[in-house]
Amino acid sequence: MDYKYIEQLLERYFQCETTLEEENILRSFFSQEDVPVWLLKYQALFNYEVEKEEPLGEDFDDRIMALIEQGEPVKARVLTLTQRLKPLFKAAAMIAIVLTIGNAAQAPWDRGWDNPREEYAKFLEQQRMDSLNKMGPIQAENTLEDSTNVQTPELPKY
Repeated sequence: MDYKYIEQLLERYFQCETTLEEENILRSFFSQEDVPVWLLKYQALFNYEVEKEEPLGEDFDDRIMALIEQGEPVKARVLTLTQRLKPLFKAAAMIAIVLTIGNAAQAPWDRGWDNPREEYAKFLEQQRMDSLNKMGPIQAENTLEDSTNVQTPELPKY
């Protein structure tokens, strides 16, 4: 059989350019049992009408009603106040977390910007005072007398 024609029909079918007669040709081709392997993936697309479901029948209503009546009665669940308010508690906790993180992130900007030169001078002074505290009283007096004669170096300007 000429499978090129079928492939061309498939291309036209997917581009919505086929007529009803051509679609019937595709349905009849895919309803055959010996469809080539590379075209098997399209077989289910055109065999949907072949596999029809059986009609419901006259006893359908009776069967459905029997299934409904067999079910156990539904028990109503008792919800406590805590269970009802649990979504609100979760929302309040999330808001508290977001606000806490926001405040923590804002804290560095609330202090203001420190001058790095002043901070470095404070750091050096603190280092000098710490070293004086570790020394004995006589060594500290000698160091203080020596430090009054020494000029502190200027910090580089940026």
